[in-house]
Amino acid sequence: MNRVQFDHYGGAATMRMADCEAPQPAPGQVRVRVRAAAINPLDWKQRQGAMKLFMGREFPKGMGSDFAGVVEAVGEGVREFQVGDEVFGTMDFKKPGAFAEVLVTDSRHVAKKPPQLSFAEAACLPISAATAWAAILDKAQVSKGARVLINGCTGAVGSMAVQLAVANGAQVAGTCSRASMDAAKAAGVYPVFDYAVEGWWHGVEPFDAIFDTAGTLDLRRGMSMLKPKGLFIDINPTPRRIVHGLLSRRYKIAFATMGFKHLAAIAELAAQGTLKPAIGLEKPFSEAVATIAAVEGGLRVSGRVVLTF
Repeated sequence: MNRVQFDHYGGAATMRMADCEAPQPAPGQVRVRVRAAAINPLDWKQRQGAMKLFMGREFPKGMGSDFAGVVEAVGEGVREFQVGDEVFGTMDFKKPGAFAEVLVTDSRHVAKKPPQLSFAEAACLPISAATAWAAILDKAQVSKGARVLINGCTGAVGSMAVQLAVANGAQVAGTCSRASMDAAKAAGVYPVFDYAVEGWWHGVEPFDAIFDTAGTLDLRRGMSMLKPKGLFIDINPTPRRIVHGLLSRRYKIAFATMGFKHLAAIAELAAQGTLKPAIGLEKPFSEAVATIAAVEGGLRVSGRVVLTF
């Protein structure tokens, strides 16, 4: 089988397409024939070495996290899936490898694909929707009437957070680029602020929760925009922010791993149309290396970039 892999931590030039032996599922795992894989910033951060403390130095390593495909085999002890099931899911962050024709992953990281979604659409769900769920529903516990600000409301995670918050009856405000403001309004975000405009925060009424998906909102400013019991939720913690979090009960960190247990519920919401992934660009797997490098280098599209098989 072919897969994208790298032989040492580093930049885009370390990626290559290689022919590898198809993996076999261990107990508790499923083997999936991949039909689509979505590109996430996590993918190149792993290759760059941001998580080498957890990933180790045994090479080569595969790339890619989020995927959708068809179950080819199941390991011992797996009862919820069988050969032929259409599924979507993600990889263990310590062992990426979704940019491949075949993969194996823990069955706990997989859910059945809603028939209403294409493989490409389903591949866009795992990390972005799980992160949004962890922040909006688990940490902030957003409910009807809550005032929520989502910084980066049209990004992969931000757009999912908007949909979850709106579905739970929240009043959602957001920040994005000027070019994305119409799309944000169409998703139910009001008011929408252009984050490039200095002082956009002046005169804004306080929020019950602020979700900073972009890591660009000054923490001190964000905390000043909260109600007395409001929460600032972060997914891009820096050492300085973590220290602040230890000193304030109003600062919370959300990780995608916290939301993976909700994949089946995410699938149900997607089947109902409550969660709608947006695809901006599809490229064949044969162009995976060039496509990943382009996205990593700043290629801007309105929606997710997906590799299809």
